[in-house]
Amino acid sequence: MITKFYPIAVHKVWGGRKLAKQYNVKDKKIGEIWGISAHETYSNVLLNGAYKGMTLRELYDSHKELFGGLKHDEFPLLFKVIDAEDDLSIQVHPDDDYARCHENSYGKDESWYILDTSKKTTDIIIGHRAQSKSEVLSHLNKNNLEAIINRYTIKEGDYFYIPAGTLHAICKGTTILEVSQSSNITYRLYDYNRSDHGCLRTLHIKESLDVLKIPDNILRTHHDSKLFTFYIKPNSLVNSAISDIFGDYIYIIDGHGTIGEIDVKEGDFLMVSSNEEYCLNGQFTYALINISH
Repeated sequence: MITKFYPIAVHKVWGGRKLAKQYNVKDKKIGEIWGISAHETYSNVLLNGAYKGMTLRELYDSHKELFGGLKHDEFPLLFKVIDAEDDLSIQVHPDDDYARCHENSYGKDESWYILDTSKKTTDIIIGHRAQSKSEVLSHLNKNNLEAIINRYTIKEGDYFYIPAGTLHAICKGTTILEVSQSSNITYRLYDYNRSDHGCLRTLHIKESLDVLKIPDNILRTHHDSKLFTFYIKPNSLVNSAISDIFGDYIYIIDGHGTIGEIDVKEGDFLMVSSNEEYCLNGQFTYALINISH
């Protein structure tokens, strides 16, 4: 089975019109498109095939045979496109142990593939130079967190792996493909004193310091997850046959063509069920993700 998913647009205070235009959404502050999700917050609807109209959450609960025998109680990954018209908060995610104990959730390791930068000097924040949590808190109280965070200049095609506990932020002018554990838990350490509907956005300082890695000055530009693999495949694909016993998850980065009998174009999200052989035709680049067993 090869199926496309109905994308879910999510309003964010730091979002903009780019994704709204691409996915034909009226809201002017779209920050995220959830493309493959079975999370309880949002679960994508299947657009074709025998299970058309069913959500991925419902499909995973009722037909695990389509997923190559995954042992996870819930579908373990979440695929998003994120577009930052403004800076995101400086934040951190918990690991599985902390999230399970405090949030009844998966933790959140994530990976970022840079799809676009609006200017040549777009930055990203990953990690910090503090030697203790008290040092982080001291800089935070002095409104001087910038003194200890790590900023890196990025470009289209860069890749970063962000394990749980890593301080990070996507900065304005950046569009990314994010593949992460299926978690919606974010602890904001600092948010530029930004308001939403007239109120300062909630910070999670205690939780952030609880889970923050110390020290954390390593930039991971290679994939390092035990949960999934991540590949970028080139375009100029003609009658390329692929088969995977566990299933494939695909995001179309650019171009257009067909996967099996399904027409695909930039921005589409697809799932190929386990033991399905399929052919790719056309001129397109895509991200291919496999879930580890």
